[in-house]
Amino acid sequence: MTENDLTAPIRVLVVEDNPADARLVYELLLETGVRRFETQFADRLGLALHRLQRESFDALLLDLSLPDAQGIESIAAVQAVASDLPILILTGLNDEDVALEAVSNGAQDYLVKGQSNTALLTRALRYAIERKRTEQRLTYLAQFDPLTNLPNRALFRDRLEQALKRAKRSAHSVGLMFLDLDHFKDINDTLGHEAGDKLLTAAARRIRDCVRDQDTVARLGGDEFTVILPDITELNDAKRVAKAIGRAMAKPLLIDNHELYVSTSIGISMFPQDGDGPDCLIKSADIALYAAKQKGRSVYEVFESSMTNEMAERVKIATKLRQALERDEFTLHYQPQFDLQNNELTGMEALLRWTNPALGSVPPATFIPLLEETGLITAVGDWVLRSACLQLRAWDEAGLPPTRVAVNLSPRQFRQRNLVTKVEEILSETGTSSDRIQLEITESALLSDSRQNLTTLHGLRELGIKISIDDFGTGFSSLGYLRLFPFDALKLDKSFINAITIDPNGAAIVSAVIALAHSLQLRVIAEGVELTNEFAFLAQQGCDEVQGFLLSRPLDALACGAWMQQRLVAATLQ
Repeated sequence: MTENDLTAPIRVLVVEDNPADARLVYELLLETGVRRFETQFADRLGLALHRLQRESFDALLLDLSLPDAQGIESIAAVQAVASDLPILILTGLNDEDVALEAVSNGAQDYLVKGQSNTALLTRALRYAIERKRTEQRLTYLAQFDPLTNLPNRALFRDRLEQALKRAKRSAHSVGLMFLDLDHFKDINDTLGHEAGDKLLTAAARRIRDCVRDQDTVARLGGDEFTVILPDITELNDAKRVAKAIGRAMAKPLLIDNHELYVSTSIGISMFPQDGDGPDCLIKSADIALYAAKQKGRSVYEVFESSMTNEMAERVKIATKLRQALERDEFTLHYQPQFDLQNNELTGMEALLRWTNPALGSVPPATFIPLLEETGLITAVGDWVLRSACLQLRAWDEAGLPPTRVAVNLSPRQFRQRNLVTKVEEILSETGTSSDRIQLEITESALLSDSRQNLTTLHGLRELGIKISIDDFGTGFSSLGYLRLFPFDALKLDKSFINAITIDPNGAAIVSAVIALAHSLQLRVIAEGVELTNEFAFLAQQGCDEVQGFLLSRPLDALACGAWMQQRLVAATLQ
């Protein structure tokens, strides 16, 4: 309540047809000595309703026996035009039962005529006003999210049910969209909950700006939002909204001087084809949202019946994945990397593999997104780095030539504030020299907080670790990253390498990227090299290193050690 609220007069409308009773109320409220009451009168309910439509009042004193209205019907009439107005009933000695019924139907309190004084009347009015405010606040909290001011889960459910009822009568469609913010937890953990709340508020505004007035945007909790699109005619209507939200969310957000990039994944279901009731429609939209996440996020997916089986399989895999680390089901395979000019071995990339007794060998494209989504990637990532370091020591003890191992850092790992300390501890624990490790970071890991990212990268460089940007060209603002962040190498994504021989533009892009990287003193590593003409083109363009099936498939630790031993023997015999 502001200072102005405390000093402004309390405006009271008195609805009373008895002049003597009205005069008594006026005199009691004329001057309280603390705060003035401004009193208006009406002797008919109709006149009172007319005034309520034109003017604003803080409270209403209402007689239930009026010439044009009797009993609690007066309360309903008042609430129809001023639902937020506190009502205090004026009743005679013999009408207390009616007054109590009025209170149970929405009035805040009642006073018996002839038994009031100034103190009692003013206190009753103030209590009625405060009670109404509390009631309104509780009603608001029961229906709205206090952070974003969007409808909450309960109101969302009610509005969805109403939209479906109208659609059944009108033969229109209803679109339902489930959304969440990609990698929100990482940002929340990195910058803190206060920044996370500001991000949610900004995201809510952007989503709201993309829909019509009759649409409902609700926050279900955390970073989960939903949009109800009533009275639409076709799926394309929902798709247009999804695209608009995607474009809006792709723009950077400035939160506490941090420039953040936060995309959103969206799942869409449609009434009646994807469900004839709220529960089915919600389930379908939720399944479509998971399908969008599985496709790499920052996309929308429309529900299809086949997704149900895919979801069940996904849940089964995720359940077994939670036990994989403790059951020692993970292994590392190593893919050799070669100097393209002299065909010398320059290092290995450590690649995570998972074999489950029931599922067999699970493809990385299936389980790694699940590790990221469930948060298991942090513990598994630590295991990968530690295992790679231990393997380097084992190869050294076997008398093999020293080599370097490249280890991938997931976005969630990279955003840990204690990453540098953790890496240093693992190197110390395993006795691994920092120049034997190269960390690979994808562009998507750099989307959250440039300042923190820069601090982390410089901390890793100070340890003596080489850093490469992985999957270059598949994210956002690639050139800006190369200029801003201290990288040692750039890895060309497999998709660009595969385009060399089939698309002149693809070859031109690869050539330009190699030249750009070299101008910035970065080494270029091409991955996914499978054809001899790809190899020849890269050599011609001065690419530094290559890896791929053309040279060697990923090998388990034992096979990789044997492979290096053979190369050592062959080199000795030459």
